Amino acid sequence: MNLQGTTVVVTGGSRGIGLEVARAVLAAGGRVVLAARGEPGLAAARRSLAQASRENAATGGTGLGSGLEPPGPASAGERILTVPTDVTEEGQVAGLFTAAVDRFGRVDALVNAAGVLTRGGVTETKLEDWQTNLAVNLTGVFLCSREAVRRMVAQPPAEDGVRGHLVQIVSGAGVHGWPGHAAYSAAKHGVMGFSASLRDEVREQGVLVSDVLPGMTATAMTDLPDFASRNKLAPEDVAQAVLAVLEAPARAMLTRVDVRHRLTG
Repeated sequence: MNLQGTTVVVTGGSRGIGLEVARAVLAAGGRVVLAARGEPGLAAARRSLAQASRENAATGGTGLGSGLEPPGPASAGERILTVPTDVTEEGQVAGLFTAAVDRFGRVDALVNAAGVLTRGGVTETKLEDWQTNLAVNLTGVFLCSREAVRRMVAQPPAEDGVRGHLVQIVSGAGVHGWPGHAAYSAAKHGVMGFSASLRDEVREQGVLVSDVLPGMTATAMTDLPDFASRNKLAPEDVAQAVLAVLEAPARAMLTRVDVRHRLTG
């Protein structure tokens, strides 16, 4: 996928991996629709992305001010749409994609980056925490993916025959498990099973489905004392992996990409 002029919906787009994915898409010439629950966080994300794009345009770099409209403050936000969305609410998810299509005409990609993490051994895990992990990390992926696919299969394909691309931000915990985080691991494992089924359902209709599995990444979710000594990826490292998946040749679907920190110790 050539991202120039494409529309990418990013859940969890107000911070962490989601925000950096949005930044990378904009730098590649795309448009972004940011979804998150908190309006203040979305507003801050929009300001940050618009400011970075203005600076890129002013210095001759790639990004929001180049390509589709002239650089300058008036154009800086034209490729950014923010839509407050709870990904566990079916109606709000439908509204997110309606807003995206109304503004930009189509949805070319979805990056499911929204997530929550609760801690505790199985015997200490509250039912409420278990259900929250499944609701956000798994059901939210299902609802957003379902709505995206509905839109994608109904729209004309690009020149390479691709109608859309779904990228799920999963986790190594979904493969290997993570002691003390059973609810999170179960939800992420579920996402991988969901992706495998969906991938074979929609590939002949021109929709690609990829899983990106980052190792521990330095976000607010992992800003905990006992994680401090571990090597962590930066959110922008994961964003670049997502960009590589989206920009891969259409004839080669990257079904799973593991991203790990290069150094240990």
